[in-house]
Amino acid sequence: MDDYTKRLVLCFSEKLDQAKVGYIEWDSFKLMAMRATFQQCGGSHQDDVYQKYLQQSKLWWDSLVRDVGADAHGRVHYVDMSNYVRRISKDAKDFEQLPEFIKNLANLVFLMNDKKADGKWDLEEYRNGAVGWCRYVTGINDIDAAYETLLTAKDVDRTISFERYKELVVEFFTSEDSNTPARHIFGPLELANIDLALTTSSKQ
Repeated sequence: MDDYTKRLVLCFSEKLDQAKVGYIEWDSFKLMAMRATFQQCGGSHQDDVYQKYLQQSKLWWDSLVRDVGADAHGRVHYVDMSNYVRRISKDAKDFEQLPEFIKNLANLVFLMNDKKADGKWDLEEYRNGAVGWCRYVTGINDIDAAYETLLTAKDVDRTISFERYKELVVEFFTSEDSNTPARHIFGPLELANIDLALTTSSKQ
């Protein structure tokens, strides 16, 4: 497995795979909608918010099955997802050219971490997302260092705007560079953790 595939498998594992088994199914999306609701609502359940996330999740799941395909058990494997994304995204130049389910994932992650609802991330919001969604994070310094790699001189007030975020998302899903700073856009991501993301049930 090359480094590009490892990067995407790790991303999908951390953001989608609540059971940590190397694939996703519809029940995983229902759980993700509930988790998103609690994170967005400060630890409480609001059914209208949950229903919104559940509706979005169903559209997302349907597009994933249509574009990537599920196995006989109704599971979509992350290696298959990675291969599909590489094939369809290799020539993408902007966010709108990425696959639909990738845009849905990226939009959901940004919305959930944008606690201030001001259309940008600051360090505290990035920390919150990393702690909540990245299972391999073990220290705050690792999170802060990853955030620093994403910033440029153009990033006002050391924040990441939604437009800048989308640029980094495109780089994350199109770059073959193992060390691209964009690998941290969804939280600290180190390729050495790949063996922890796959199980004997995964398609490797």
